[in-house]
Amino acid sequence: MALIALAESAQDIASGFNKFLDPLPEISTEITALISECYAISSALRELHTAKEEPRYHQEYDIIYNDVAVVRETLDYTFKDVTRFFGGLGRPTHISRRTAFHQVWREIDDFFYQESTASLCKRLEASRLFLTELICVLMDG
Repeated sequence: MALIALAESAQDIASGFNKFLDPLPEISTEITALISECYAISSALRELHTAKEEPRYHQEYDIIYNDVAVVRETLDYTFKDVTRFFGGLGRPTHISRRTAFHQVWREIDDFFYQESTASLCKRLEASRLFLTELICVLMDG
C-alpha cells in the first residue's frame, strides 16, 4: 500500500476508535492513546512520502527502502485486522451499544496480546518510533 493511502488508513482507524469514547468512558485514556498513535503514524507516513519525492533524498531513500517496506506491510496488516474487528459493530445484534463496543474492544485487545504479547497501542507506538527513526536517517543522511 502506498504511503499516503496507509496514512489515510491510519486516520480512518483513529476515527473508528473515536466512536469508542462515548460508550466506553472508563477506558477513554487507552482509546485516546490509540487515536493519538494513529494520527502520529499518519503524520510520519506523510512526512516520509513528501521527503521521498524530493530529489535530494532519493539516494538516502534507497538505503531505507526495505525498512520502509517492512513497516508499511506491518501497518497494513494491523489496520486490516482492526478494520475487520470494527466490522463487528455494524452487524444487527440484540445487545446494547455499550456492550457491543466493549465486546469489540476486548476482541481487539485479546487478538493483539495473543499475536504479539503486546497491546495494539504498543504495536502502533513501535511502528511510529521506527518511522520516526527512518525519517531521521532519510533527512540526516
